[in-house]
Amino acid sequence: MSKSMIKLEKDLYEPVKRLFEDEGYTVKGEVDGCDMVAVKDSRMIVCELKLKFNLKLVYQLLDRKSISKEVYAAVTTPKKDTYDIIRLAEAIDCGLIFVSETTGAAQAVRRPKAAGVRKSRKAGSVKAEFDGRSFENVGGVNKTKLMTAYREQSIKLMCVLEAVGEASPRELKKMGFENNVGAMLYNNFYGWFSHIRKGVYSLSELGKKALNSGEYEAQTAYFRREIKNTEGNNVQTIKK
Repeated sequence: MSKSMIKLEKDLYEPVKRLFEDEGYTVKGEVDGCDMVAVKDSRMIVCELKLKFNLKLVYQLLDRKSISKEVYAAVTTPKKDTYDIIRLAEAIDCGLIFVSETTGAAQAVRRPKAAGVRKSRKAGSVKAEFDGRSFENVGGVNKTKLMTAYREQSIKLMCVLEAVGEASPRELKKMGFENNVGAMLYNNFYGWFSHIRKGVYSLSELGKKALNSGEYEAQTAYFRREIKNTEGNNVQTIKK
């Protein structure tokens, strides 16, 4: 008997990601509540990963259709009722991907007829989160701390403050931060920043601890390297 390669929902992520990447999409996992989002040009696909096709998944797919017209379900290849599952996917016009439990191969057995992104607040939120992220989350993983765009930008902000010592929102905007950088510093959601005087911020002790804890090792290494490569420009200007 062949050994199963797919035991958890997260095991579906890489095969399905490769399927969409082979079609030219950029893929990210766990984007604003969606297991997987794939973007190519003006098209955005939302895909939910589940071991089995069930009624709960159908409800989830219908909900995701408020984000995109192209919604997929990726499940392990069913051992029975395959025809009924495909008919149900047709009825709600959702794509369907089967992933072999033994080989891990992913196959699109149905494509949505409708295409394109919905014009909705939720669709805009998903796309903004997708565009704002550089680091990956594995889709289908529950109870795991996710790397959101906000968390990523907060880590980058910590790395910059580590390099310059202190800075104002105006100076940070000149370094490429978005207009919300002032609100990020003021709200201080993670407790990583300190307001040292009017309009000027530095790293807090909690921020220094977070930077050196190893929890965000990949992100801090990336941003520290990025800052080092641009140190002759904006970083040095702030230091002066």
